[in-house]
Amino acid sequence: MSLKNSYYVSSFFWSTLSKVLTAIVGFLSVPLLLGFYGKAEYGILAIATACNGYMQLLDLGMNIGTVRFFSQWRAEGKNELINRVARTNITFYGLIAILNILGLVGLALWGEGLFSVTHEQFLLLRTCLLIIALFSVLSWETTTFNQLLIADKQMAFTMQMQCIITVLKGLLVAMVLLFKLPLTTYFFFLTGVLTLLLIPYIIRCRKYNLINSIRPATYWNDFKVVITFSLSLFLLSLFQSTATQFRPILLSMFAANGATAVTDFRIIEVVPQMIIMIGGTFSGMFLPKTSEMVARKDEKAIKDFAYKWTTMTTIVVACLCFPVMLCTNEILTAYVGASYAHLSVWLLIWTITVLIQMHTTPANALVLAYGKTKLLVQVTSVACVCSMILNVVLCKYFEVGSAIIAYFLYVCTIIGLYYVVFYKKLLHLSRLKLFMCFIKPTLVGSVLCVIVHFAPISTNIFAGINEKIAFILTCWRN
Repeated sequence: MSLKNSYYVSSFFWSTLSKVLTAIVGFLSVPLLLGFYGKAEYGILAIATACNGYMQLLDLGMNIGTVRFFSQWRAEGKNELINRVARTNITFYGLIAILNILGLVGLALWGEGLFSVTHEQFLLLRTCLLIIALFSVLSWETTTFNQLLIADKQMAFTMQMQCIITVLKGLLVAMVLLFKLPLTTYFFFLTGVLTLLLIPYIIRCRKYNLINSIRPATYWNDFKVVITFSLSLFLLSLFQSTATQFRPILLSMFAANGATAVTDFRIIEVVPQMIIMIGGTFSGMFLPKTSEMVARKDEKAIKDFAYKWTTMTTIVVACLCFPVMLCTNEILTAYVGASYAHLSVWLLIWTITVLIQMHTTPANALVLAYGKTKLLVQVTSVACVCSMILNVVLCKYFEVGSAIIAYFLYVCTIIGLYYVVFYKKLLHLSRLKLFMCFIKPTLVGSVLCVIVHFAPISTNIFAGINEKIAFILTCWRN
């Protein structure tokens, strides 16, 4: 097996394993924690993580920018430049962590009026926000070393470490049930566990001489090219993150019962997020490779990559999405009980959205590698603002469904831009050929889905056993 194929195979295997483990732990932990802490308290936990997720905008697009330049510089043999920029990156993320802490502390002290929660619930939320602030420095500094490893094509190692962290998270949930840990205690240890990645990442980077010292530096002149490019991506990251991360926050603000609406959102989010996590494996694999292709100006490799991996990505995502579409009601009933089955229509719409969204992953990696994102930023900003307004307007009619509808329209707008502009004008690709790379696997999946849908399989054939097990067996038979 060639080194090129070995990179794809090992990265995909470990990334997929990591995502599957994360999905399994998340899938099992949500109903367990929901049942233990109750819907309201679990909703507070979800609001806290959503707020911190939105704080990741402080990254300013650096996560993409550094991987792009580190990959190009490594291909060009500029290792000393990588070292100087990486050490300056440590300083940069230290400053970002301080801003993150200030934002979280400010929200914890003066943000009560922003959320549709009771005073007692906000006190719990305040504690969770302060816990996140406590670990912010370690969390942000992990990013620098992760970027070095990804650019060095060591994604497999980072995913192996992620697997270990995921197992620890699962053990922590077991400890909650065994020792009856309060919500704040669980959240403290959970946040602490996530920062443990910093240790093996530093050791690995030092072992392979990806950085000669972990002491912060200030080579701002060298760093300037990365931050300049990254800032061009910042607005893109801002609007993308707002369109995704801000949805539960909007629900917590404008829904009749913020904590309950966010809990519903987190329940139906689990399956789409699992699909996105597995499909997102491709995104992490693609950027270092596309950056090299663009640096070499290899037009043939770019075209082969786009057509081949659009097909492969669609096949993988379709295999994940169509089984979910077949039995959304059964999944939710088996997962958290029949009282949540009414959310099945929103799970269906979200899954369709993911299928449409994920097939452009290879093209997205190419666009980022070229760095020509001005039009993408403009369209994303308009789509984001419109989707947020729609979310707020529909919130009183559809509650959690408003977030799903708004995001579907946002995704369709962005995908339309790729087909109308980027494929032809920037990437010089055939729009029809790329569309066929997407539609052929999708049509095959749709036909199989229809056939299975009308097959005489229902929970009635499993009469006499536990209701949840009956629904699980029905999904499996489907």
